[in-house]
Amino acid sequence: MDTRLGALINQEECNAVMAPIGDALTPPPAAFTDDDWLALEAERIFRRNWTAVMFDCALPDPGDAHTFDLFGMPLVALRGDDGVLRVFHNICPYDGCPAVRGDRKGLKEIEVLYHGWRYDLRGRLTDAPYWSGKPQTGPGELNGHDGNLVEIRSGVRIGTVFIDIDGAAPDIDDWLAPWMQAVGGDYAVERLIPARDGDGKPLIETRTVKANWKTYQENASINLLHEGFTHDLYRKSPEVPRVDADGKPAFELFMDGALVAFGHSRQKSGKTYDPIRLPTAGHDIQRQPDWGYFTTLYPNVNVPLLDAFMKVNIAIPVAPDETYLQHLRFYSPEALADDNFQAEEASVQALFDTVHYEDKLAIEAVQSARRSPVWRQHFYAPFWDDLHHYFNKLVMADMMRA
Repeated sequence: MDTRLGALINQEECNAVMAPIGDALTPPPAAFTDDDWLALEAERIFRRNWTAVMFDCALPDPGDAHTFDLFGMPLVALRGDDGVLRVFHNICPYDGCPAVRGDRKGLKEIEVLYHGWRYDLRGRLTDAPYWSGKPQTGPGELNGHDGNLVEIRSGVRIGTVFIDIDGAAPDIDDWLAPWMQAVGGDYAVERLIPARDGDGKPLIETRTVKANWKTYQENASINLLHEGFTHDLYRKSPEVPRVDADGKPAFELFMDGALVAFGHSRQKSGKTYDPIRLPTAGHDIQRQPDWGYFTTLYPNVNVPLLDAFMKVNIAIPVAPDETYLQHLRFYSPEALADDNFQAEEASVQALFDTVHYEDKLAIEAVQSARRSPVWRQHFYAPFWDDLHHYFNKLVMADMMRA
């Protein structure tokens, strides 16, 4: 264990996280409450893995730009004149000034506030006026310096913009392959499109939860047992907890690379969920998929899939006890064209409003308790917690990679 990690967790605590589930314990309180731990996660988890930052549909047109900070780094997403969405460090290499200030629509070029450097919509320097005394100074006159904006490796998949800050993550399609293999047989994910309101605006929801990102993640798609106790929807269901009459699991687990997920047969959960009267998200839009899924893509994405929709949730750490969330549902084109779409989507949103509120109460309570002197590392239920255990091992494995 290197010195920086060793200042935050001892070897015995680390070994306990990586132990078999019957003997394993969660990470210690510092992992959920400490600024230095989060700073190390930024370097060893979020800079090294594909990290979701926004939805592609938020920037529909060339010249649309979105500025944001990630772990103190100013970034900008920019739709180029060629239609490609790129992500850059929002830093002019000459003066350190942000190249783009605030979200913008329909830019024709970028002009930097401080010294007037100009960029095209692909981040390439076109003019550095008076840099050499002349009214116009081309990129070739910078004494060999690179004046272009620094682009971050990125990719758009499932309607979501992922970035690889250090540039060393695996090929994004290889990274996503276990998820595609798990859900792709039931859901036509590549043809699903964002939900939109009556004016055509994407129905992106944003909110904040006062909890560590891992506290949120352990609840969002990998904690099965809480459903019947936290949520009124599941308390009413005769199929929750997800076990049969003999106490055997009525779910299937997936733990493969970045995929942490469970699937449930819709034959065994048909009494739990109200029907959505829209063309489905399956390959046959007239036929309900055989399975529903609650999936996590490590580190910061959750994707439930159920009947008519896929919902993508992005969790971005802001502080040890604060996580910024973005949500968007995706449907088949036929569902969005259905006359009942707006009413059905509003009904689904009302359901999730309730579920989010119920989860928020639990998540924030757990986060608060992790500052208690009596909470150190908690144990797992081997019947239910394989996904949580696997997720925490992914966290610790990355943290141990100095």
